[in-house]
Amino acid sequence: MKCIIVDDDEMARASLEMLCNKISDLEVISTYDNGVEALSAIQTQDLDLIFLDIEMPDLSGMDIIKSVDKLPQIIFVTGHSEYAVEAFEHHVTDFLVKPIDLPRLIKAVNRAKELNSKEKGKDDLNGLFVKVDGRLVQLNYDDILYIESIGDYVIFHTEKKERFIVHSTMKNIDEKIKSPQFLKVHRSYIVNLSKIIDIEESNLLIKEKVIPISRAHKPILMNRIKTL
Repeated sequence: MKCIIVDDDEMARASLEMLCNKISDLEVISTYDNGVEALSAIQTQDLDLIFLDIEMPDLSGMDIIKSVDKLPQIIFVTGHSEYAVEAFEHHVTDFLVKPIDLPRLIKAVNRAKELNSKEKGKDDLNGLFVKVDGRLVQLNYDDILYIESIGDYVIFHTEKKERFIVHSTMKNIDEKIKSPQFLKVHRSYIVNLSKIIDIEESNLLIKEKVIPISRAHKPILMNRIKTL
């Protein structure tokens, strides 16, 4: 599971990161000392879990979970137990009160893993249905090359050179496609990672199509692909 740690207390961040490193299937991608930078990361990175402090300057942990529509699993890590009721009203995964020990952390992480597995189980279908001309057409994920947003419409480009035009937003499509083989690389493009032929500084190639890569999404893309 890929996670980040958000806490304005340097010692607390270091202590939690040290504990997380002892859990073999948990990877700390980065740590943040303020909610503003963390919010930007949450909106652009592909994360499974966030360890989140509550009382922070400028943007609190509660502010963050109220600012994002779709969040990964959230484990609050705080020295203020009085926030527990409000936290669980937002359906967070767990609520840890400092200081944290390894057994309690492992229990919280296992709960996050279990919930992630249940969510992924809902998306076992290897494709999705799109509404075209009043009918539902099933598109297999392996047949989709890339998805392009133009105005109020989204276009699915496929291996068979067919195009399926759907009245939708890129945000809506991005939230519904759960397959790890897809990644948003630009505000107007979601690509099938397995179809990429070539990657340059600010664009990639799928078939004959050159697709731009935004500066914000480039690190995420490079983290998702295997390089030698």
